[in-house]
Amino acid sequence: MKIIDGLFLISGLQTFVISVILLFFRSKKARINRYLGLFFVTLLVEFVLLYVFNMIKHPAVHYLPFRFDFLSMNFLFFYAVETSGIRLKNRFYYYFPAIFEFLVFSVLFIAVLQNPELHVVLKNNDFFLIIRSLASLYIVILSFLTIKVNLKHKKQLPDFYENTKFKSLSWLTIFCVICICFNLFNNAVQVFAEWKYLRIAIDSMYLLSLYYITIASLVQINIINIISPEEKKRVTAELEDVIKTIEEYMTETKAYLNPSINLKTFAKDIKLPERLISKAINKIEDKNFNNYINYYRIEEFKKLLSMDRHKKFSISAIANEVGFNSRASFYKNFKEIVGVSPSIYAKKEKV
Repeated sequence: MKIIDGLFLISGLQTFVISVILLFFRSKKARINRYLGLFFVTLLVEFVLLYVFNMIKHPAVHYLPFRFDFLSMNFLFFYAVETSGIRLKNRFYYYFPAIFEFLVFSVLFIAVLQNPELHVVLKNNDFFLIIRSLASLYIVILSFLTIKVNLKHKKQLPDFYENTKFKSLSWLTIFCVICICFNLFNNAVQVFAEWKYLRIAIDSMYLLSLYYITIASLVQINIINIISPEEKKRVTAELEDVIKTIEEYMTETKAYLNPSINLKTFAKDIKLPERLISKAINKIEDKNFNNYINYYRIEEFKKLLSMDRHKKFSISAIANEVGFNSRASFYKNFKEIVGVSPSIYAKKEKV
């Protein structure tokens, strides 16, 4: 166990150093990095408390209010949220569990300080088991919320940065998964706490995960991967302008009538980058290029079907005229977009 104690001491020193760096290192991400710094500060206090517990034998020490079971993960969540450009309403609400924890332990600390026998009563009534269970549940919930934000951030990155290498928050997702696993089995581990080697294994996993997030935090300390609300608005406005240009071109040229049209030839004709066209259609219209073209074709089909001079033509003939070179493709896309088959739609039009 002396080896583990030594590793905890080294990790405590490491946590102190990374806290100072993240809180005071000057970079374009300085404000957001402070959330990581505060996370490590809460861990540093926990390391200090471990040594306080070993040095002071009075039972009141177990109720010191400076514990952050309901606070540490908040800072990781806020870090992810700020990086992803998400505006949180009523952020103060996330601090309520930590405030409540502080007040409860402050009262109990004073009470046990005056009456040490109260500690035995609380322990026999599974007070610490209840607190650990609630804290574990809270950490698991915050971890899932953080993972959700991280996945959204990763999906949005290509819209804001050409090179997305090292910019995602995958490292934070991995750490959250570790936290979920660790806390789901935390209470089960306590049952077998007397198993020496199991305890060593759990402590080792905890220290390795801490080392992992420390290195990952340092690697990303100066990597710009922020998606600000202002940047989102700017990019959305640009993509809406691209869609407007595409719509005007479609109306003027009816390029969708060409059965062999594809993204490459269309980009060349309209003189816009393929990637920009694809991104605009995907983000603004929520379609891919082929679906977008087929939508125009089907709208044209409906228009022609309503004209007297086209009523003598078959459905397949009109579909061929608007750019579909496959009957199966036409029927499939028509039903997906309109909701009914072409034949049913045509019968309704004739009524």
